[in-house]
Amino acid sequence: MTAVLRSADPVEEPVPPRSRPSGVLVWALVAVLLGLAVPLAPVTSDVTTVSWPAGTGPVRSTVLSLSPPRPASFDATVPCAALRAGGDVLRTMPAGAVPKALTEDVAPEDRRPTAHPDRVAAGGLVVSSVAGRVDVVVSGERMLSTALPPGNCALALHLGADGLRATLDGAAVPLACGSCADIAPPQVSELSTSAEGPGAVAPQVTLQTDDRYASTPGPLKTVLLGAHLLALVVLFVLLARDHGPAVRRWWQGRRHAWRVLRRHLSWADAVVLVVSGAWVVLAPMNFDDSWYPLMARDAGASGYLGNAVYMFNVTENPFVASQYLMQVWGALGGWSLVWLRLLPLAFGLLAYALLRVYLAIALRRAEVRRSYVPWALLVGHLVWWLPFGLTLRPEPLIVLLSVVVLLLVELARLRTAPVLYAVAVAAAALALTCSPTGLVAWAPLLVELPRWWPRIRASTTAERLVALAVLAAAASVAVPVAFADTSLGDFLEASAVHSYYYNTVPWYDELTHYQTLLSPGRTSWGGRGPILLTLGVTVLVAAGSARRGPDDDDLRRLLLHSAATSAVAFALVAASPTKWVLHFPAVGAAGTVLLAVALLRAPLPGTERALATAVGLAVLVVVTSVTFAGWNVWTPYSDRGQPFGAHADPAPTPLSQNLLAPHLGPVFLRNPLVWVAVAVLAAAWVAWSVRHWPDRRLPRPGPDRAVLAVACGTLVVGMLGVFVLAPATQYPGWTVALGNTKDVLRGNLCGLQDEVTALGPASVPLGRPTGPAVLDGDMVDSTRFPSPHPVPDLGPVWHDATPTSNGRAGLTTGWYPVPAGGDATDVVVPVLLADSPDERVVVEFGRGPAGAVAVTGGREIVPLPNADGRTWQERPVSLVDQPVRPEFVRVRVVPGPAVGEDRIAVAAPRLAVPRPITEVLAGRSVLVDQMSTVLWPCVDQAAVAHGIAPPPDVRIHADEDLGQSYWGLQDKLERGGAWRFDDANSTYVRLATAVQPGGPRTKPWGRVDLVVRDRPVGLVDVATTTRSTPGWERGPTIATEDYADVDYQGAVG
Repeated sequence: MTAVLRSADPVEEPVPPRSRPSGVLVWALVAVLLGLAVPLAPVTSDVTTVSWPAGTGPVRSTVLSLSPPRPASFDATVPCAALRAGGDVLRTMPAGAVPKALTEDVAPEDRRPTAHPDRVAAGGLVVSSVAGRVDVVVSGERMLSTALPPGNCALALHLGADGLRATLDGAAVPLACGSCADIAPPQVSELSTSAEGPGAVAPQVTLQTDDRYASTPGPLKTVLLGAHLLALVVLFVLLARDHGPAVRRWWQGRRHAWRVLRRHLSWADAVVLVVSGAWVVLAPMNFDDSWYPLMARDAGASGYLGNAVYMFNVTENPFVASQYLMQVWGALGGWSLVWLRLLPLAFGLLAYALLRVYLAIALRRAEVRRSYVPWALLVGHLVWWLPFGLTLRPEPLIVLLSVVVLLLVELARLRTAPVLYAVAVAAAALALTCSPTGLVAWAPLLVELPRWWPRIRASTTAERLVALAVLAAAASVAVPVAFADTSLGDFLEASAVHSYYYNTVPWYDELTHYQTLLSPGRTSWGGRGPILLTLGVTVLVAAGSARRGPDDDDLRRLLLHSAATSAVAFALVAASPTKWVLHFPAVGAAGTVLLAVALLRAPLPGTERALATAVGLAVLVVVTSVTFAGWNVWTPYSDRGQPFGAHADPAPTPLSQNLLAPHLGPVFLRNPLVWVAVAVLAAAWVAWSVRHWPDRRLPRPGPDRAVLAVACGTLVVGMLGVFVLAPATQYPGWTVALGNTKDVLRGNLCGLQDEVTALGPASVPLGRPTGPAVLDGDMVDSTRFPSPHPVPDLGPVWHDATPTSNGRAGLTTGWYPVPAGGDATDVVVPVLLADSPDERVVVEFGRGPAGAVAVTGGREIVPLPNADGRTWQERPVSLVDQPVRPEFVRVRVVPGPAVGEDRIAVAAPRLAVPRPITEVLAGRSVLVDQMSTVLWPCVDQAAVAHGIAPPPDVRIHADEDLGQSYWGLQDKLERGGAWRFDDANSTYVRLATAVQPGGPRTKPWGRVDLVVRDRPVGLVDVATTTRSTPGWERGPTIATEDYADVDYQGAVG
């Protein structure tokens, strides 16, 4: 490696290596081979067995939602005595449109699977009997239909990797599927039977969940991991011995850089510290700021880092480095937003410090005022760091590792320390274990490759082999991170699942990524700024790279190098398959250096200055104008109190959306004339200052550099300004910043749990109505016809969900007396709406004697979005907002003009008062969605474990009018939602909740649903054992249409 990467300086005498090249080669090859062996080594996998019925008590049906939904194996024994009683003796999915059992004999040669009309609902197993015949339906296809034999017999079913087998009274039964080798175990969301109750003869089920990713390194794998680490240590020791003088020079260079920094400590460094500390509280939230902590948090229950939301919770390996660090950090101090942000804060401060060292080394001979450098770096750093630096996604760690690579490559080149190239490769490899966008950390190495090439060509084959082996061994440092907790087979299957169920985008369709960047509602001006400015400067530097001028010094060379690194990094970002998410923040390391250097030296060289200035100015004016054409929208949650336009407009128009762009009065910052004016003022300043103070060293940027400097400064000041102004404007209303501040001050980092209230029963209820309800059309009360989806404590219910209903109903309840005094603040009316009924629900208030109540006011109830026909909505109407406190209240349902399949149900009104949400959540399992988990760190978060998605008691969703793209991802069938069957056995009660009001109107914060199950939960016995699994074993794939009845969702082309 010394020969390949030695200095090209002919004066420098090569230092004879102290270790033989063969020894270095051997240890490098050993490290590589051990790294390759680790993913193939056996792992100790969990084997979870579920048995039902549980214990010795009476048989009861139960909810059992598997994730993935099909078990690894399924065995059922159904006594004939239970089958003779008739009905659905065993089901693994809720009852639906299952074909009726055949009552006529079917010849064995005519038996064929019968297709189910709704394969999504019929992916389970049904064993039923009618008139002495037993039917077995698996995944919507009838596999068996035969007469029951006399006597004490049993039907035994086995489904596993070897297909379906059935015996009746001990004898094999011919099945319609023939050998049935391709029949998979059924989907399971419940285990139910018609043979319930004391003394009932019920079926027995034993199944093994598909918990394939829950594994730990086996003994051999543990030894290989230890040996691999030892081989790497020995290799780097040998390299350090061979390059002792170079390493010493490198260390001296570090000390020199540290001395330079100490001599040139700047107030800019203090500004970074102050701004960074304040930004932990003020910073906007990212869409994935809850998702990645959720992965890390759930890993403690599931035993591996899974997706936690959909794709059946498959492992995220090998892209898990940032989640591992977050898992450790969360275990130390909890899962609150403030605490977790300290981790990327540390990454950002360390990256800034290393960039200070990098610039001190790279610009040691540059003709630039030293005092300007830290301020230029401060601006470049904050331009990139303020919008992206505190995200809980992997990008902050990728940026830090990219800075490490930048610094090591620079030191290796300048100090002739080839061992540092190997360390840089190791850092780049670790970046790749964070995310596919970790490829950007390889950009400095790829840019350095042309400098290596002459040396590589001049070396011998043996020397090239040694260098290649060392670099491969250094890259293998990623293996323990990527594969310590998983195997090659699991990685291959998880990759197939990601590709099948996720709408990925191929690398060559990178235009989609830029569409995400330029979509006004997706990427704000603050997010656009660093990316577009870096791209613009990169283009200008590339345009002038072939020109030389009088200013070609270290500063110019660093400008060219950082532009090349940025260009390569932007190209490498294309590897990301999720281009509707902004992955450009990973480019922040090279982008920060490029902007900082461009602030010190114009992107184009000084020759042909007029043309260069005109071109540079035009490009920068365009990218700056496009930057500030982005809206000032910061979802989720960070939009509250933001200036510029109406952020909670329920029906935005193009005109109202136009006002969301940053502007000062009538002047919009997207107007190119603003930036042309900046250029004109800069040119005027230069001319005036040169004429009046020709001998003074004053900052005299050209028009192009002035536009860049003002644009960067506007981004930094604007970001700080809007996020200081927003919580002040919204005060005392809740904002992320105010909530973070309260958490820090009270030392209780529980987020929204301490901010949300729910309307609970008032101390004194409403009186009895003065008269009976008047019904119209198809409306009935629940005493005549049972209420749809009944839940406890509803009281009287009126509805039109009857077999003969036309969907047109009216209601006027009696007047309910409102007690004088009391603590009630609202009237709550529970409503259940299916298929968007056109009836209107109105709450009316009245005063006067009981027999002659006069209507004094009323308010129509507006249904909530994202609520289906299984969700009771508790809709409030304020009492305190009435001009005079009412004495009576009633509910009216005004019929609509149309008839159809829509249905409505209304329960009796009740008085309510705000109560802390903690009273609702105490002692309950809670499933918080991937948009807001980080704001609920203290709840008992439900997590997939042992291949089972435990049914939660409460579900919490973000709202903010985000739409279906973000709502209920855990339930999405087409994405393989981890809780995709949770609503199959559930009715929801959506509570009336609120956060602290104040300030301008805001979008709804979120939803809290109580879950009422159709069946009891957890009436099974669960036992977990372990087995050794070869690393190459993949298991039956779940990335097929037949597995989950889902069409291919991935990339096409």
